[in-house]
Amino acid sequence: MPSRLREELENDQVVLTQWLDGCIAMWSGEGWRELERRLLEQRRSDANARSVVRAIVASAHKDEVDRQGRVTVPPHLRDRAGITRDVVVTGALDHAEMWSPEAWDGERSKVAAGRLDELAQELNF
Repeated sequence: MPSRLREELENDQVVLTQWLDGCIAMWSGEGWRELERRLLEQRRSDANARSVVRAIVASAHKDEVDRQGRVTVPPHLRDRAGITRDVVVTGALDHAEMWSPEAWDGERSKVAAGRLDELAQELNF
């Protein structure tokens, strides 16, 4: 875990979950509580919302960053993200993401060759 990310943790605690686009999300305690709050706001009558909430919460794994900056990624999350040995850790504003190097290359290729401008047109910032 990058040291700059560790600085934002409470007691070196993290929560790992399966996440969108086939990566693993890594949340601080505060970030996890915020995500839980937002998940609780989802319409319980919506089957898709229930499925997303179940998938994220059921895959949650609490862990502590060790002295060398490592966390334990359980097999169910490694398998889901296709992580076998090496991992790419990236920041994503309110959480970090863990990617297999191959999946990260694919994600980065989405904005290669000038596509960032094209994709950014859809955003409001």
